[in-house]
Amino acid sequence: MKNVIMSVDTGIDDAMAIYLLSKYINIDYIIATSGNSYLNNTFNNTNFVVKSLNLDIPVYKGSENPLIRPHFEEKYHGEYGLADYRAENIIKKENGIVKLIDSLNKDKYTILSTGPLTDIALALSVEPSISDNIEKIIIMGGAFHLNEYGNGNINNAEFNIYYDPEAAKIVFKNNINEYIIGLDVTMDPKFSMDNNDFNKIKNNNIPGIIIKLSEYLILKHKRLYFHDPIAALCLINENLFKFIDADVSVDNNGITALKNASGNINKKIAIDLDYNGFKSYLYDKIFNE
Repeated sequence: MKNVIMSVDTGIDDAMAIYLLSKYINIDYIIATSGNSYLNNTFNNTNFVVKSLNLDIPVYKGSENPLIRPHFEEKYHGEYGLADYRAENIIKKENGIVKLIDSLNKDKYTILSTGPLTDIALALSVEPSISDNIEKIIIMGGAFHLNEYGNGNINNAEFNIYYDPEAAKIVFKNNINEYIIGLDVTMDPKFSMDNNDFNKIKNNNIPGIIIKLSEYLILKHKRLYFHDPIAALCLINENLFKFIDADVSVDNNGITALKNASGNINKKIAIDLDYNGFKSYLYDKIFNE
C-alpha cells in the first residue's frame, strides 16, 4: 500500500499503533494533534517514539485545541501523555494541516486516525475538494452501544469523539469511505492484556519503549487495551473485521449513534474482530516476534 498518513495524539496505544503499522506498511508521515495531552506533548511524544523505534518518518504539528472547545485531558497516559517519559522538546515550524491539504491536492492517500478528528475536519473545511483524494479513513473512535463493551469510556462517549464532537460531525458527514473502529470492539477484554499476559512476554525481544509503555498501563490501570493498534490492524487487513454499513450521528456531548441512511452508505462500523487474526497480526507481531 502506498501513500499512508497517520493522525495521532501520542499516547501509549498510539505509540503501539505506529510500531505495529510500521511492520507492515510504509508511513509517509505523521501529524500529531492535541487530545490525549497538549499538542506540544503529543508532538514531542510522537517524535520520541519514532526515534526510539529507529523509524524514519517525518512528524508534523496539527491542532492545539478542538475546533471550538478548550483543550481537555484526563492524563490517563501519564503526566505528559506517554507513561513516565518526558520527551525532548522539538522545535518544528511546518504545519501538519497545510501539509495534509497539499498532499491531498497532489495525490490519493489513506489516513489512519487514532486521535481526535480535528486536523482532518479543518483540512476538509478549508478545501473540501481534497475529499476526492482520500481513498479511505480508518478512524479509532465512537461507542455505538451495540454490545456490553460499546458504552463509552467518558460520559457515555468515546474519548476521541468526546474531545472534539464538532470535528467528528464534519468528517462523518463527508462523502468519504470510512472504517470506524469503536469501543464495541476495542473494549472487548479478549483483545487486551493483563498482568499475567504481560509477565509471559517481558523477556521477549521487544523494544524497551514498548515494554515500558505496556508496563505503565498494566500497573496503573490493571489492563492494557489496544484501541489504536486495532484500528491500525484494520488498515493492515480489514478482512479480519466484521462490519455493518450505517451512517453515524454525533451529539454535542460526543455520543455516537447509528442512523438510517438514504442512498449509498460508505461508512463501515466494526462490530467484531477475528481473535486468531488479532493474535497473529497484532499481538504476536508486537510482543512475540
